[in-house]
Amino acid sequence: MRTELIAGDPAPGVAEAWAALADAAGTANIFYEPWVAGPSLLLPESGGLMLLLGWTDLPDGSARLDAVLPLQRRTALRGKVRVALQNWEQRVRALGEPLIRAGEEAAFWRSALGTLRAARGNGLYLRLSALIADSASTVALQAELAARGLPCDVTRTHARAVLRKGLSAEEYIATHIRKKVVKEHRRLRNRLAERGAATVDLLAADSDPGPWIDDLFRLEMSGWKGRDGVAAAANNDTERCFRAILVEAHRRGRLEFHRLRVGDDVLSLLAVITAGGTAFQLKIAYDEAYGAFSPGVLLEMAYLDHALAPGGPDLVDSCARAGHPMIDRIWVDRLPVVSLAVPFDRWSSRLAVRAQGLARRVRARGKARAQPPVTLDRSEMDTDS
Repeated sequence: MRTELIAGDPAPGVAEAWAALADAAGTANIFYEPWVAGPSLLLPESGGLMLLLGWTDLPDGSARLDAVLPLQRRTALRGKVRVALQNWEQRVRALGEPLIRAGEEAAFWRSALGTLRAARGNGLYLRLSALIADSASTVALQAELAARGLPCDVTRTHARAVLRKGLSAEEYIATHIRKKVVKEHRRLRNRLAERGAATVDLLAADSDPGPWIDDLFRLEMSGWKGRDGVAAAANNDTERCFRAILVEAHRRGRLEFHRLRVGDDVLSLLAVITAGGTAFQLKIAYDEAYGAFSPGVLLEMAYLDHALAPGGPDLVDSCARAGHPMIDRIWVDRLPVVSLAVPFDRWSSRLAVRAQGLARRVRARGKARAQPPVTLDRSEMDTDS
């Protein structure tokens, strides 16, 4: 495989090849598919996009696109200092895995490391965030670095909730969800029924997604995300970005939009985007006026029936932060996520990665010494199911 680093608009035909590659990637990542990347360029932090492309020359003289890794420069001092080259990071993105054709991961990284070393002026090292720790790409990268004798600093590790297929919803609830949680869920449903019949529906393929998107954005703006300025509709750029992604996902038949209602009142909405056997929960919002009934929890519990039905996805990524207080109580499986600092094959780059790792460990020790001892109360020690 040969790799090239390009900036600006890609050559004609690359977008089509990129879209085809996404369908053949060993690890799905909707956030780096071209139809999601395009609207994401509306975000103010998404500028300076570059593409690391991996090509395989075929016997007939043509070239097949086998890898795409979106990149951008990480800078300091108001952009005056180029610190690192990093995988493209903006607020839509919840996963930083490159799109690599299944089985080509080792070939990609073998070529990519050489290409990045030769591309001067992009920073001291390669920063890769939000990777799946045990994906074929991450394993291949670490193996290639080890073979070259290059250090690799793990800058962050965490695990977030995922849902894996195997059990029916009924079996999953009985096996994995604590009885106290199930009992509370039943109580909330019964209380909500006193307000009227609760219904959960799914946006039809031939329906207009616009009103559903409007309701999703409205619920976000009316809650804590609106107050904190992080809702999709908090500014025009983010609203245009998320709306374009949801509309295009619906057009492609890849949007699963779930809604919880009581009468005409919309209590909660969940937007899920599919990619083959993987699904990603992009957005969830609920009406805080119904907060006492935990409508987000009720909708996620109802989602189990959909996701764990025959023909459902192999994996659903919550795209939630680690330790999320709601979804972690419902989904028991975890996705190991890691961030890496990867040196280019230059002494200055090795030194920068080692120095960064040392500084991070010193900071971590300082924080640990400053932490007061933790005393668990009875409820935190409770392990009854």
